[in-house]
Amino acid sequence: MKKIFTYITALSLAFGLVSCDKIFDNLEGDLTKMSEEDLVSNEAGLQRLLSSAYNLIPMGAFTLNDKNTLDATDTHSAGYSINYNSFWNYTGMRAVNKLFDQIEAAAAKSVISEEMRNYMLGEAHFIRAYYYFGMVRAYGGVPIVEEPLDDKYDGGEDISGLLIPRSTEKETWDYVIAEFEKAAELLPETFGANNYRANKYAAYALEGRAALYAASVSKYWNKAPIDGGYTAVSKKLTYMDASYANAYYQKCIDACAKVINSKVYSLYGANPSNVAEAKKNLQDLFTARRDSEFIFGKSYEYGQATSTNGFDYGNSPHQVHATGGTGWQWGRYSVTLNLVDAFDNYDKDMGRRDGTVITRNDGVETEYVTDLSLTTQAGFDINTDYVKYSNPADAFADKDARFQAHVIYPGCSFRSNTINIQGGIIKPDGSYTVYNDDNAVLDGKTYYTFGGQFESDYSGFHLMDNTNAGNWYNSGFGIAKFLDPASAPLYSTNPWPDIRYAEVLLNYAEAVAESGQGDAALAKKCLNDIRHRAAFKDDIDLTVDNVLHERRVELAFEDDLSFTLHRRREFAFGASNAQRKRALVPMVDLRGSEPKYILVRANVYHGDVSFNRNGLFISDYRSYYGAIPNQAKNQIEKNPIQE
Repeated sequence: MKKIFTYITALSLAFGLVSCDKIFDNLEGDLTKMSEEDLVSNEAGLQRLLSSAYNLIPMGAFTLNDKNTLDATDTHSAGYSINYNSFWNYTGMRAVNKLFDQIEAAAAKSVISEEMRNYMLGEAHFIRAYYYFGMVRAYGGVPIVEEPLDDKYDGGEDISGLLIPRSTEKETWDYVIAEFEKAAELLPETFGANNYRANKYAAYALEGRAALYAASVSKYWNKAPIDGGYTAVSKKLTYMDASYANAYYQKCIDACAKVINSKVYSLYGANPSNVAEAKKNLQDLFTARRDSEFIFGKSYEYGQATSTNGFDYGNSPHQVHATGGTGWQWGRYSVTLNLVDAFDNYDKDMGRRDGTVITRNDGVETEYVTDLSLTTQAGFDINTDYVKYSNPADAFADKDARFQAHVIYPGCSFRSNTINIQGGIIKPDGSYTVYNDDNAVLDGKTYYTFGGQFESDYSGFHLMDNTNAGNWYNSGFGIAKFLDPASAPLYSTNPWPDIRYAEVLLNYAEAVAESGQGDAALAKKCLNDIRHRAAFKDDIDLTVDNVLHERRVELAFEDDLSFTLHRRREFAFGASNAQRKRALVPMVDLRGSEPKYILVRANVYHGDVSFNRNGLFISDYRSYYGAIPNQAKNQIEKNPIQE
């Protein structure tokens, strides 16, 4: 055991990684005080080592990456950045590599059966594949290490045996895909109900995701080209060629087809009879594990009453939230109008119709108030020909069931409460107030700027000028996905669905649409099955744009969008391509005989107009590849962003 931890310490120095005990986080007992012989003397010990390795998988559970895109924003900011869940952990990699030897040794001593040996080796391949997947998408080509390297280091100052050069980006992608394939060949179809260990289909599903990523980076690398003068580019450490794409698309198609054709998984609530049923199914899908669709993910049920992912507590509407916790509290996740407009409406035959929220009678829905802040309402004119709604919720009545299930919107019912999201008041005399406490009376009834008298009465736009206090939505919308629709738990234990069957269908459809390979009829069916689960009755054509549209609304808030933008090189670059996060600001209009509501399209206030007058964009294509951690100690080539 001394040799094991001596090596880990040395590797930490060489690669600048976490300390050795970090790999044992979130396990019962202190594994660092156990001998290797103890840990590998029985199946339970090996499973604990596997558990520690699973714990490091960079799946990004509830990491809220979509806040870095145009689809969502933090209540107190409006960030926009390439975010790829950077992962660099060769200490963890060494532990996984050691596992291969430990599993083989245990099998040789009949500690585990031959069948369990294969299963555990499959898990080790799966975990190693995921580690390298996390690294290659963040950094490009990385050093590929498949052995513990114990015999290459004697404990002295000479660490040359530990210094391994980077493989090319293509070689690293190929390695990831090959490792997932090895895992699939060894793993069982299931480890049993409610088990969170990777099975055969989890390996194929993740292989499909990784292959689609590699295909997209290959096809679209030149949309954000990095100058070949950088060493990492010239050596193809951060470089992919369009000629690689079709082979990767085919890998994705083949892997996804194995999941689809197995008939093991299906869409939860696949054939609803109406929109209400579809909405209920879609809510239920994310409040607990649904085995028909859940392929692989992370559990938060550790047998402890207080085990929690913290999501419900931090993101519930201000009006209906749990109390008693600490730290950042409720209302932290604001959904932008950019995404809301993307959710389709139903037409009279339950086919799709453009879902752009109707705010004006003249049909102009492309104009936004340039600065709707506490002190300036530049571009706002109360005499604009706004549609006047009796209830702001009426504007969303025909929206996609996925919107209704997963977005908190003005006037919606949630947890038996009407959610008030309102940012202004137009008084009977035509004067108005935006984002400031105010009130006016009409026919003896008092109306308030934010839709209620007290802070507990509303959920949006309050304290807009204070980035450190208050948690009210700043965009007009909040997130409902993953929230309990009936009550406000302090400790939510719903799992993270790292990959579910719907994504497999979308990955297959995208790979076929992009490459022209595979079964086009099946791909079209995959695309439309997802829409039918949301109560749409029509079929749409298999096109890349249609797939990406469905991907955006189906996988919203599951961290897919930031990765999709990253792999397809679609983040906005340069001031000429700057974009804005948009808000919809309901205002009560008291100028008539009864109150009406207008909906004002505006820029998100915090962190956008105030601090980014030119809009949101990224200035440097090199940002697609992260900086290599502790590059000097690692003695490997820098990434372009470091030169």
